[in-house]
Amino acid sequence: MTNDPFSAAASLDELLTRTQQALTSMRSRSSAHADGEPADLLRAEGTAAGGRVRAVAVQGGRLDSVTIDPELAGEPLDVLSGHLVAAANDALSELDAQVSASARADADALAARLGSMGDQAELFGRAMHEAAARIHRDRGTSSRAGRPA
Repeated sequence: MTNDPFSAAASLDELLTRTQQALTSMRSRSSAHADGEPADLLRAEGTAAGGRVRAVAVQGGRLDSVTIDPELAGEPLDVLSGHLVAAANDALSELDAQVSASARADADALAARLGSMGDQAELFGRAMHEAAARIHRDRGTSSRAGRPA
């Protein structure tokens, strides 16, 4: 790092800009919903009845698809409904875990960026103090130089 006040200010400004971009990215991902492109959304699959019932949930807490093995067509409706609920809940639980992990990773990255902000601010403050001292010193030298002896 440099003690040049302009470099310190530029570094601090860059850090603030990157932090703001990270926050914007976090907000846009957390507010994504079923209107988003499927590739942009987190997805999770849940199963029930030995994998014969599958549910896919997407970010935003919505079901994307449900697949039922045709062999289950003869099952009573309450049993089939139970399998559907179990598969959907399994998918939503997995999706919740993915969203939480993603949010933790984003928060950790943001915390790391913010952690270095204190160092940048201290460096900037020190550089500004040194610049002010040089200006004060230079003024004193020029005013003494301008006085008649």
